[in-house]
Amino acid sequence: MARVSREDFSVAAATNDSAYRRITIPVLRIDAGPGPAVALIAGVHGDEWEGQAAILDLWHQLPDILQRGTVYLLPAVNAEASLAGTRLSPSDGGNLNRAFLGAPARGYTESVAAALEARLLPRVEAMVDVHSGGASLCYVPSSVITRYGDDAYDERLPALARAFGLPHCVFFRGNEAGSLPAAASRHKVLRLSAEIGGGRQTRSALADRCRDGLLGCLAALGLLPDHRVPANPDIHLYDLDAPAATLRAHEGGVFVPDVDLGQAVSAVQQVGRLIEPARPDTPSRPLYSPQAGTIVCLRAIARSDDGDCLLQVAPALSLDSLASKY
Repeated sequence: MARVSREDFSVAAATNDSAYRRITIPVLRIDAGPGPAVALIAGVHGDEWEGQAAILDLWHQLPDILQRGTVYLLPAVNAEASLAGTRLSPSDGGNLNRAFLGAPARGYTESVAAALEARLLPRVEAMVDVHSGGASLCYVPSSVITRYGDDAYDERLPALARAFGLPHCVFFRGNEAGSLPAAASRHKVLRLSAEIGGGRQTRSALADRCRDGLLGCLAALGLLPDHRVPANPDIHLYDLDAPAATLRAHEGGVFVPDVDLGQAVSAVQQVGRLIEPARPDTPSRPLYSPQAGTIVCLRAIARSDDGDCLLQVAPALSLDSLASKY
């Protein structure tokens, strides 16, 4: 029988109305004996709900089924943002995925990051960190592989992506020292992420797929040896780090897309338009795909400004090509 303990921690989150306010970050440790230690994390951005719902399910289910190793569950790692339903931390406007900056920690968000880097990352060998498009974007449900800096290719990553069970996997490169991938890299933690849904909403089907993906990862890491991981050899890889992968607005307007998530488009195909209903004499401005490929991400908020990401599109590659991206 697995041993269960709470390892919550709290950090200061002062506001103008509450000088000594503190926020508690819930953490559940489930210990089933010898084996790897793994962290399952969601809610780095508080408005990304699918992973939070999935890990909350595991909070109640995993103690009865974990067979080996140790799992740390953090369903709302930025608890303040989760409670507010916001991407950024309300008390200091911080982005937790840019706050792993070391001591001294300045404010709530950096204090959460510092606690994770001191308390959690040194204790785990692998981590799955679930995101979504949040309020402003929607993603095709995908596993995510992020390379930080000049990290060497890890041969375990494709197997972990396959174990997550989704037919899509997106690839990013990162060079920001304050990101969670950077912190994981510093501690030599194997890391998979995910982008599942978004648009400031969620559905049971997405949360369930995420939960099943997390169980698949635990099985692949040896913690659930009796759990069957479905074979999924035909996973498509999308390189979203390429400059041509992202279409941004260059002026303000209302984004009216002509395409759907998962749709295949050709290069320079019209994919939408910007309109300005309050100024009916302003002509509609067509928008064209920057390259051929599959629509992987689509803006969920119609009103858009200069610099906003409107969509991401990339050709579908074989997951076996991942090594060539390093």
